[in-house]
Amino acid sequence: MTIQAILWDLDGTLADSTALHYQAWQTTLQQHGEPFTYQEFIASYGRNNLDILGSRFKHRSRLQLSAIADEKESTFRSLLHPGVLQPLPGVLDWLAFFRSQGMVQVVGSSGPMANIAASVHALAIADYFLALVSGTHLPQGKPDPAIFLRCATVADVAPAQCVVIEDSIHGVEAAQRAGMRSVAVGTLAQSEELDRLLAAPAALPCARVPNLAQLAAPDFWQNLQKPAASL
Repeated sequence: MTIQAILWDLDGTLADSTALHYQAWQTTLQQHGEPFTYQEFIASYGRNNLDILGSRFKHRSRLQLSAIADEKESTFRSLLHPGVLQPLPGVLDWLAFFRSQGMVQVVGSSGPMANIAASVHALAIADYFLALVSGTHLPQGKPDPAIFLRCATVADVAPAQCVVIEDSIHGVEAAQRAGMRSVAVGTLAQSEELDRLLAAPAALPCARVPNLAQLAAPDFWQNLQKPAASL
């Protein structure tokens, strides 16, 4: 099957909002008496907020966890001052390239819709996307494939016709489980975790690049169109 849809993660893929999210998590959890190290933050990156909070507050109700998650996201949005977010290297070129090829593009993020919309607006890239999809209200977050399967449904294409662009191991695993090819960007590209995930006999092709500016458009695009090719 030829590729017809590009599914973009947001945080760490379209823009580097890592520091803002860490600051928001730290501020929120400290208010609830919970320390939160950067290592813990990175290990949980890409997961659903309720999954993250459920592992820390085992005796809180889902309603209480949702309230804490709302606090965190409200704090994050308060940090989104004009100019604080910029597209990562190569992002604008690839958004334009995929549009020129007639690809449907969708954002699939674990964050709440208010965050996604605010970030996309701040980046001035909204017109590239058919839809923005939030995983907040799905039963399970990444690495469960539900969010990317929903994106495929919104795009009206089969999962095998999608490519996911991600910076977290949870996101690439979600893409694999959804039956989609992927592109791993950032530090994930050279990680041992990704080595182990892609060593599985049934693993689907995954391109690995420190940033999207290092992908060569002609070669990458030709490989995408090969049904069994490794990217």
